[in-house]
Amino acid sequence: MTAKPMTPEKTNRLGTKTIQYAIILVLVIAIAGSATYAVMSDTSIHGLTVRFYNVSRYCTNSTTAVLTFSFNQVVVYSSTSLETSLSHVHFTMSADGILVGSTSAQDSKFGPGQSVSYSLTFSNASLDPHSQPLKSNIILGITALVGAGLYSSTTTASDSELVTFSGTPC
Repeated sequence: MTAKPMTPEKTNRLGTKTIQYAIILVLVIAIAGSATYAVMSDTSIHGLTVRFYNVSRYCTNSTTAVLTFSFNQVVVYSSTSLETSLSHVHFTMSADGILVGSTSAQDSKFGPGQSVSYSLTFSNASLDPHSQPLKSNIILGITALVGAGLYSSTTTASDSELVTFSGTPC
């Protein structure tokens, strides 16, 4: 038994089906890639994290005795593999549940696996520096418009730590 030779009609149908399969495959890959990129964008935005290190407190001057907290290193990063931008950056700080202050900070951008650092100072003239405990629960929050990939959204993150200070601030 011998195979029948391919007719021009069969050859054209085979070529058309191959092209259709190739187009479908390209579309499936494009949709899967877009969905993955969208998930990475969302993870980058909602994975915003803030950490603070080396917080100290002092009085700005001995006559007015304004309580001031200084954060030498505040690190902001994201669980991301996309470039992430921060705009309209705003930090708030509280000690033992009492709002000490808030401040705006510069817009910034960081790449995958990177972070951005801030040095922050918060002062509050209405807090009595002489009645501050040696240990304080410090909470630092960030609110920013975070952009990554396809999306941007206003996001809030915070870090808290029970900090033991070396003595009274004044």
